[in-house]
Amino acid sequence: MKDLVSIIIRSKDEEKWIGSCLKSIFNQNYKNFEVILVDNYSKDKTISVAKKFNIKIIKIKKFLPGKAINKGIRLSKGNLIVCISAHCIPT
Repeated sequence: MKDLVSIIIRSKDEEKWIGSCLKSIFNQNYKNFEVILVDNYSKDKTISVAKKFNIKIIKIKKFLPGKAINKGIRLSKGNLIVCISAHCIPT
């Protein structure tokens, strides 16, 4: 079996990008992954767009990039970790 990959995405008010980011992740050939979105209480529609995908959503109040990533990693199950920002579109 292929390794489980945990994809940690940090976000805040990324409504414009999160849908494209997640579509790109879910359209890849490698399918053994989980996605954990660590969001800094977005005030736009980031969360409603993200909820259209099978992902875990975590909210974090005091947002620091490293703190967000570390929280996502602690909650991950994979033995491989990928960290990206919500405005990144993987190809």
